[in-house]
Amino acid sequence: SVLNETVGLQLLVDDLLHLARSDAAATDIVGVAVDLDDIVLDETRRLATRGRVAVETHAVSAAAVVGVPSQLTRAVQNLLDNAERHAATTVTISLAELNGIAVLTVSDDGAGIPPDKRTEIFERFTRLDDARTRNSGGTGLGLAITRDIVQRHHGTIRLADTPTTTFVVELPTRP
Repeated sequence: SVLNETVGLQLLVDDLLHLARSDAAATDIVGVAVDLDDIVLDETRRLATRGRVAVETHAVSAAAVVGVPSQLTRAVQNLLDNAERHAATTVTISLAELNGIAVLTVSDDGAGIPPDKRTEIFERFTRLDDARTRNSGGTGLGLAITRDIVQRHHGTIRLADTPTTTFVVELPTRP
């Protein structure tokens, strides 16, 4: 119990440090060529091994971007962990490169997010379900961190207009 609490506190501190550093840093990313599909496939394997939900990756194809691999990995992890938490049975991931843009979608088959809350979820410490506790949900920082990482990589993140939850991340393939 104490170990779990300590790990939880360490994750919270790491998240807060990321945001504090991000607030203090310049907005430009000095990155390297990154095979985003490798990150996506590695993280979906991690998700699949936990066995809580089925993971569909049949629509993941090659896409390369310029960025910081550890930050891009964290963004993908946050999206997948969020999808796993809210999915009923399945998380679906797609990735494609279209006209100089890498388009990543992460969908879950859960209840979805009400339209009036779709911009709010990217704010720090936002948790839509007040009944959730720290043990049954996150801190409300994951999507804020993901948005920050995506924006620093000159990309965008949004929710698709679907009944279930589908995040769409678009990252330029060139800086």
